[in-house]
Amino acid sequence: MKARVYDDVVLTVDVPGNSGDRIIPKGTRGAVIEAFNQPTERYAVIVNIPDDSSLSGSRRDNVILYPDQFDVAPTD
Repeated sequence: MKARVYDDVVLTVDVPGNSGDRIIPKGTRGAVIEAFNQPTERYAVIVNIPDDSSLSGSRRDNVILYPDQFDVAPTD
């Protein structure tokens, strides 16, 4: 499997979000919260998206990603 739970990831492509009709842009960072390998490898990821219209300056979304949609972020 490409990633493990709690890995930091960076999207390599734009993906549709689950909150409304917004697109989550390439380069958005997130964290793997669950990993699946059946029937196909995929990952539940929480992403933090900059959003100037939000009081906090960002919004969160939970998406299912396939391995070709992200890279695991390097650790320091």
